[in-house]
Amino acid sequence: MAKLTSIEIITEDNGKKKTTNIIYVNPEATNDKLRQFAQMLVALTDEIYDKTTKITKESVV
Repeated sequence: MAKLTSIEIITEDNGKKKTTNIIYVNPEATNDKLRQFAQMLVALTDEIYDKTTKITKESVV
């Protein structure tokens, strides 16, 4: 069964929420490391960081 781990980064830009998805994230990465990565990535933009969600999908077929 294949597992896919991704993160969803929520930011705000001019009062509007924006979502960015990054797929194929290391499933062994801790939640703190993923949040830190997302915050550092957003720091390169003009957007304001809101939150990060870790998503794990697993095939059941």
